[in-house]
Amino acid sequence: MNISFHINFKGQCAEAFHFYEQHLDGVIDGLFKFKDTPASKTVPLEWQDKIVHGGVLIGNVEIVGADVLPEQYHPPRGFSLLLRLTTENDVKSKFKILSDGGEVIMPPQKTFWSPCYAVVIDRFGVPWDLNSGT
Repeated sequence: MNISFHINFKGQCAEAFHFYEQHLDGVIDGLFKFKDTPASKTVPLEWQDKIVHGGVLIGNVEIVGADVLPEQYHPPRGFSLLLRLTTENDVKSKFKILSDGGEVIMPPQKTFWSPCYAVVIDRFGVPWDLNSGT
């Protein structure tokens, strides 16, 4: 048994997964557009190039996702993806990348459990915790 995360995007799934591929050493595992599937009949013409299903592997964790129509989209809440990083510099570097165009919740800082911890919502609306050490 495996666990993956499924995230709905408001039209930028492909952009997000390419960003994670480039900046988080991810590997894209398919990006299927609505127009290439039977689901093409369920969305408007301007949505045909959006992603009905896609995946990106970061480390040994798969994130899958899809674009949902604007009226069906709700921002993720109640969870975050945790990046366990080795050093304080790793946290600061990834934080800088993920916070560009996003929302800083907690800048990198020392906590009682970690030499460096940060929280950010990236520009795609995905919440991330970044942790060094443990």
